[in-house]
Amino acid sequence: MLLKHNSHIHTALPSIPTFLREKSKVAMETEEVDVAVIGAGPSGLIAAREASLRGARVLVLEEHEEIGLPCHCAGLLSMKGLGEIDVPSNGRYVQNRFRGARFFSPSNLSFTVEREEGVACVVDRYLLDNFLAEQASRNGSLIRLNSRVKTVEYRDERWLLNVNGHGWLRARLLIDAEGALPKVLDATGLKTLDAKNLLRGLQTEIKEVDVDPDFVEIHLGNRLAPNFFAWVIPLNDETARIGLACRDSNPRDLLFKFMRKRFGNIDDENLRHLSFRSGLVITCGPIERTYNDGLLVVGDSAGQVKPITGGGVIFGGICAKIAGRVASEAIKNNKVGGDFLKKYEDEWRAKLQKEFRTALLVRRVLDKLSDKHLDKLFSLIIREGIDEILSREGDMDFQGTTISKVIGWRILKFLPIIFRAILPF
Repeated sequence: MLLKHNSHIHTALPSIPTFLREKSKVAMETEEVDVAVIGAGPSGLIAAREASLRGARVLVLEEHEEIGLPCHCAGLLSMKGLGEIDVPSNGRYVQNRFRGARFFSPSNLSFTVEREEGVACVVDRYLLDNFLAEQASRNGSLIRLNSRVKTVEYRDERWLLNVNGHGWLRARLLIDAEGALPKVLDATGLKTLDAKNLLRGLQTEIKEVDVDPDFVEIHLGNRLAPNFFAWVIPLNDETARIGLACRDSNPRDLLFKFMRKRFGNIDDENLRHLSFRSGLVITCGPIERTYNDGLLVVGDSAGQVKPITGGGVIFGGICAKIAGRVASEAIKNNKVGGDFLKKYEDEWRAKLQKEFRTALLVRRVLDKLSDKHLDKLFSLIIREGIDEILSREGDMDFQGTTISKVIGWRILKFLPIIFRAILPF
């Protein structure tokens, strides 16, 4: 049975779903649903879409006034990955497409990974998230805005949620999709991400700059962006989304410095008039356990984010598809205990655990490399033609697996650089 509400379910797709902007005035003292999803980001909406598609009564609770705002994402996604989460790569949310990426070392050595046709795109996350909300809504999910969950309690195989402190909602199953710093998840007994392991990111958009619209730029260096990198994502041939993430540094100061270095003619006065968006970047891998009695955890809440580049939409969406299906099966079979819901974790780990393990190892090595060692690494990649192999065989989503496969026996040539960087002598 689908949960419906006349003011929230539409048979036609508006260009921008105005119903999502309405403030909910529905009292929840006696409301009960099959599945409550906390958070209307991509993972939460995809999980809702999949569960309601299979007949579960789903309610998505979003604390903000609008879907997709505030935006904390660079929006760079693989077109193959969009297909994995059932999102067309030609939607109006696509701002630009790319044939590849150019990588730069601290001393400006560079190599390019490219294909003849587009492999990636940059999206407007506001429009993408609203598209996903429309998908979920058309399948029967109810989406309620301005609905912050204050407390949760699991009792007699039911979740009791206090929403905005004004009423109670009962749900047979809870899907946590809050994001990098989940507040509700702390009350469920599961271990969450350690905030100390999260990186601070900052980005902006700037016009009248000289960029190649076919290529993303990735700039590495410890003085530039400690433990991560800076990015330039062209939206067209004169507008770009520029940002970086770092550990134990001020991202604003570093971003200003990078923009002046990269584009030259930008002064402090111009920088002060730009609009900046901040966010947290996850590179530490998934949490230990993503299920419990009556509970599934998806997306950033679960740490289902690429450790090398910090992208979470595709992997979070893949896991959310599994979560939505398992949730609907649990409701249908009246099996909401952890021993049944473990199926979710078994499935997503079977698909992604090898990638996470390999990518985490790569990330730990990168975090140890000094700028001098990064330059040597770039020199070796260029000399061995690894950039050409990556162009032929690379996978933008399964980055760790790709690096492991491409390097292969060549690891012997990389070991001296790795050992000198890691060993304390």
